Amino acid sequence: MAVKDNDLVQIWDGSKIDTKKIDFLRTPTKEVAFPLSNHVKQVVTDLIDTFRAVPCAGIAANQLGYDKKIFIGMKHDNDKSVSDDPSKNIDDVKPESENLEIYINPQIDKTDKSSTQNGEEGCLSIPDISLELERYDKIKVRYYNQEGKAIKKPLSGFISRLFQHELDHLNGNLMLEHENIRRAKISQKSEEYSDLIRQVFQYINSAIG
Repeated sequence: MAVKDNDLVQIWDGSKIDTKKIDFLRTPTKEVAFPLSNHVKQVVTDLIDTFRAVPCAGIAANQLGYDKKIFIGMKHDNDKSVSDDPSKNIDDVKPESENLEIYINPQIDKTDKSSTQNGEEGCLSIPDISLELERYDKIKVRYYNQEGKAIKKPLSGFISRLFQHELDHLNGNLMLEHENIRRAKISQKSEEYSDLIRQVFQYINSAIG
């Protein structure tokens, strides 16, 4: 069943932060065992249904309230939704219906530290703001499909950025906590959320302390 946009796990509702949801999203997800259980199969179904219903390039399982190391995302960027602008905001993309892949237990095996890219990123769990982040451009990744087959491939460009964004989710890292946040830009539209952002960091710092 598709999760509606307002049913996604979000850290604020536009007026106040939700500390329980912040805690949940900052908790690393659990690896998935094979063969897939009926519960995990339902998680995959919900991810697919939501991906097709909510404009985005990818969704992590914990954004739907599941603590499983799975995300759904675009399979390739040879897609009219991004081909005209490969630096397009992840949150603004509506991919073609069959351009999707289920990434189970994803990980990055290797990064090319000499190759970076800058791009604007939004997040369904942090609504109404966007940040310009620096990420690795060329990476080598590994993940499993629904049959348990390991898939290894190199990624670059938009799909590389998407993979890193969703993996951050699964590892319990909020976009606001990205190590390159000092080089991020908060759009003019997002200025009204500056107080909420401060509240989030105050809560995180108090939890760490």
